[in-house]
Amino acid sequence: MMKKAINIGLALSFVVSGAFAQSLKDAKVAINQEQYEKAKVILKNLVQNDSKKGENYFYLGEVYLITDYPDSAKTVFAQGDAADTKNTINKVGLGAVELLNGNTSAAETLFTEATSKLKKKDYEPLLAAGKAYLKGANPDYNKALEYLLKAKATGQEDAEIDLAIGNAYFGMGSNSEAYTAYRDAMTLDNTLLNAKVQLAVISKEAYAFPEASADLQAIAAENPNFAPTYRELAETYYLWSRRVTTVEEYNAKLQEALSYYKKYMDLTDYSLDSRMRYADFLILAKDYETLEVQANEMAKLDQANPRILRYLGYSAYENGNYQESKQAITDFIAKVEPERIIARDYLFLGLAEIRLASDSVNKTVDPALLNEAVANMEKAVKADSTIAEDLNEVGMVFFKDAQYGPAARIFEVATLNPDSKNYLYDYFYMGYALYFDYALNMNNEVKPSKSILEKADKAFGKVIELAPTTDAAYLYRAKTNRLLDDQENPEGLFVPYYQEFIDIVTGKGDAAIAQNKANLVEAYSVNGAYYTLSDDYAKARESFASALELDPANEYAKQALANLQPE
Repeated sequence: MMKKAINIGLALSFVVSGAFAQSLKDAKVAINQEQYEKAKVILKNLVQNDSKKGENYFYLGEVYLITDYPDSAKTVFAQGDAADTKNTINKVGLGAVELLNGNTSAAETLFTEATSKLKKKDYEPLLAAGKAYLKGANPDYNKALEYLLKAKATGQEDAEIDLAIGNAYFGMGSNSEAYTAYRDAMTLDNTLLNAKVQLAVISKEAYAFPEASADLQAIAAENPNFAPTYRELAETYYLWSRRVTTVEEYNAKLQEALSYYKKYMDLTDYSLDSRMRYADFLILAKDYETLEVQANEMAKLDQANPRILRYLGYSAYENGNYQESKQAITDFIAKVEPERIIARDYLFLGLAEIRLASDSVNKTVDPALLNEAVANMEKAVKADSTIAEDLNEVGMVFFKDAQYGPAARIFEVATLNPDSKNYLYDYFYMGYALYFDYALNMNNEVKPSKSILEKADKAFGKVIELAPTTDAAYLYRAKTNRLLDDQENPEGLFVPYYQEFIDIVTGKGDAAIAQNKANLVEAYSVNGAYYTLSDDYAKARESFASALELDPANEYAKQALANLQPE
């Protein structure tokens, strides 16, 4: 975990006018509304003005954990534990930090110390321990429930217990139990809007986007200042946009998502942490113009935070500044711990490198940088297989620009995910790009390697395996094998693929035949020529005659057939 810390002594001495009258309850409300800067201000003042109350420290530490300052959280929890020795809740906070750092054994020891000698009605440390297991990248839902159900068993009617139980069940995929827990939370406290929002989230995660959005909009109408509702609306519309079938629907849903997230930001704050959450969403929504604005604003707030380099790198790539993108992401990766690096960091680094490796004007490639780019894109797909779906669009940009070598490498990386919706097309365009990469360079002074054709042949073979009636795959597999074959003494490697192309197209009927007329003439003529060389004159005559049926004016076929007539 990246060690983020602030000057705690300075932070605790920070006093804001008007904050004195605010209570711990106000801080909790601010946390629930995801107004973390506001919560920090309240809690810092509570700690200063009531330095013996452990809960004040605990909730301040919680805010630091939420906003990704674990070292600062640890310091505050330790101060709280020392200041209020009767309240064990800050021991739970220290355990939460250990848990996030991967020190499970140390965390469990602290949780046991904090909860083993509680009075019968004491439940807050149990609730806090349960919530701790819900945090981080690898939550332990069973362990969370173990503590949360103990908190529930104390008989204390706190809706936060039921909300946390609902979150644990939801994380486990037990939506029925989660629904019941959220309803119980609402029954105990109908002002706890988080529980009501979570009921809509269950629908969202089940891809029931119309129902989820309607429920969330109803909550927003009744409680227009509750920020988390708008964040969930943004995420719902973003996920919905990924499921629609037209570009118009996609754009409309995405704009709704961005509009709701802007509303969420307006209701929370524009602090560095909030801007970072916004930036993460902008990346998902591919709004790189706004991302660049936010990245520059963040740089003004904190020039030392390496995460800003990520946003600068992503937006620089999308704005065509590939060298700046490469530099920013390289610097980011160098400055953070390995666990902070995500799949998209490698993706954007690879994309920037492949742009720099490819000269779109002269159609030249830097092989070393291209290999480096491919290695980074492979890291990205192996870390997050869904990224493969994004690579199809990138590969097509290179393909349409006739940069066939780089295009083929991109499509090849995309095929690492067999569950991608573009899996078949990635294989086809990989073979297609490899074929053209060889064919267009075969007369160069430095000849391309025939291994390019061998990879193309395998790619078309995979397409045929996945979709046996794809006529274009047989056609280009035939073309590929024609180039693979010995040009002086051909073995006829291409013949069976041309014949299968003929069989599939003619089997589809007149419309397919008319659409593929030129390719069919090519297939009949090339096979006819091979049969002639092989002294199989009957098949040769049949092939050329078929070509002439489609194109009676074809001079090559007419002359070849004339030459094959018996004297």
